[in-house]
Amino acid sequence: MEASDIKIVVADESHVKYVDTILSTIAAAAAVRGTGIAKRNPEYVKQKMLEGKAVIALYGEEFAGFSYIETWGGKHYVTTSGLIVPEKFRGLGVAKRIKHVTFTLARMRWPEAKIFSLTSGAAVMKLNTEHGYIPVTFAQLTDDESFWKGCEGCINHDVLKRTDRRYCVCTGMLYDPQRERSVRDANEELEKDPEVLNIIKQRFPNGFNN
Repeated sequence: MEASDIKIVVADESHVKYVDTILSTIAAAAAVRGTGIAKRNPEYVKQKMLEGKAVIALYGEEFAGFSYIETWGGKHYVTTSGLIVPEKFRGLGVAKRIKHVTFTLARMRWPEAKIFSLTSGAAVMKLNTEHGYIPVTFAQLTDDESFWKGCEGCINHDVLKRTDRRYCVCTGMLYDPQRERSVRDANEELEKDPEVLNIIKQRFPNGFNN
């Protein structure tokens, strides 16, 4: 199996059939790592697909990876979340390409928004850094209560609560479109994989209605 055998697309209605597989894969990976994860229900993930705010990887008809996008605080903040690749498909660069598509899609749809991430995974931190994110305090992330409510399903939520939402097991990372270095890093990553733009245009040939 080669990386070129795996197709990455912005999800649509035809991919709803993968929702249960996606959620079970995310839950299993979190259990193996022994770390927390904000739980999402099937309808939530389905809606992300219908809105064009999710990216899925497929090996033929087999699920090979996923991530989704959400906006917060009146669309002033955006997250790319739930990045998962089944063990069978790891080591092929699938996670990086999914991250690249979700991140670029977020930048194109909400060019003025800050894009942030909460993660406990070293691989995701590395991907974020390559795309121009920098570590920040939680105070620099969105204050949208809807976002933080999503953390209540995480096994480490008690840490977040005890510290009055200042610290947790996850690291906060932020891409700020006003930071020149971040924009430069993001653009350099895009130049390495120009096919990312074609993937997005296939789903949104007429642009975005947000």
